[in-house]
Amino acid sequence: MNALILLLLAALQDPVVDFGPMVGHVGSDEARIWVKASGETSYFVVWSDRADLSNPRSSGEIKLDASTEFAGHVRIQGLSPSARYWYAPVLGGRMGAVAPYPSFMTAPPPGAKGKVRFAFGSCVGKDGVDAAACWGEMAERADFDLLLLLGDNHYADSTAPAKQRAAYASHRRPAGYREITRRTPTYAIWDDHDYGPNNSDGTTAGKEDSLRTFKEFWANPAYGEPDNPGVYFAFTRGDVDFILLDSRYYRTPNAAVEDGRKTMLGARQLAWLKERLAGSKAPVKIVGCGSEFQTQTQPDCWSSFLRERNEILAFIEEKGIQGVIFISGDRHFTAAYQVGGKHLEVTSGPLGSRPAQSREAPEMFYYNNVGKLYTVFEIDTAGETPAVTLEVYRAGEGRVWKRPFTWEEVTGAARIPRHSGPPPPK
Repeated sequence: MNALILLLLAALQDPVVDFGPMVGHVGSDEARIWVKASGETSYFVVWSDRADLSNPRSSGEIKLDASTEFAGHVRIQGLSPSARYWYAPVLGGRMGAVAPYPSFMTAPPPGAKGKVRFAFGSCVGKDGVDAAACWGEMAERADFDLLLLLGDNHYADSTAPAKQRAAYASHRRPAGYREITRRTPTYAIWDDHDYGPNNSDGTTAGKEDSLRTFKEFWANPAYGEPDNPGVYFAFTRGDVDFILLDSRYYRTPNAAVEDGRKTMLGARQLAWLKERLAGSKAPVKIVGCGSEFQTQTQPDCWSSFLRERNEILAFIEEKGIQGVIFISGDRHFTAAYQVGGKHLEVTSGPLGSRPAQSREAPEMFYYNNVGKLYTVFEIDTAGETPAVTLEVYRAGEGRVWKRPFTWEEVTGAARIPRHSGPPPPK
């Protein structure tokens, strides 16, 4: 009897799924599945093209230990494009999910024309419950293919791994977050609060620790380049290219004098961005950054890096690159701009933080700072020219604004009328 009790106690103490599973990057033939366990254990994923997980296959196995706070992700390969797969995490040989099992849809083949819907937002708030209403709204609708989180994904305001891990855990707890991310490919970059202190930059002590912790908690396709670490990466979904930037790791202090070397991205990331833009065959390129590209704003954005920002815009013009759409976060409101009268930019948020006000900006044509907000872009490349539609959602109310754009408006051949939505306060 004592032996049986000991066996039962040992079973109860076996590590279980603490947070997750969360779907990370999903391509046309691969997927990454993240999980955090309650203790040291082995981890792999079983998956199948059948909802009951019959005839399953398995990923490679990794070890989850204290060095990563028992968090990590595995890569599933050999998938078919535009196909649905069901999966379950396995910890220490024990299934970490029960039926009905979560599932995800793989991407179409690169270059395939069709519709892509993606949600994006920023600024989740200091406590995990702050963004719960937005996560719940997303989970209830679940009508988009991807989720992009553009920074301030927690507010540890520190590079200390223990503080960052605790903040990540707090924001992984809401049921809506768990539900939407277990079936939706989820990508993230950082901004200041989830990188280090407020308005932090490349001089921040401990930034290597921040990057290490970031990699523990996300399952992006890449983290910078082999010789240039960071959180920037790129991927393709059908006929849309996504280019996500790291606006903190190499950033010169905002207040530094412009001496020709002042930078937000660093030389290598800037070159990488240009290479990605020039080499893209997709008609639409989404460029995401934690900081706003439009410059009628506060110092902690591209307004403090005008030389580099103008270099990027000039490069786009000189190379005749069309279909570039900027997305950003940080500001605790949702707004849309036509930067320089040519380039569409949408700032999305706050998912959970207290809303803030914006000053009047001449390039702004939409503004909303009421409630918890997230944004969805729908891009359909099946027609003669891509169809681009922007939707704004408020937690508890659903969609509060929708605006289709002509291709001429997206490419800057036509001006977008100012303040198509409620204007900001004077």
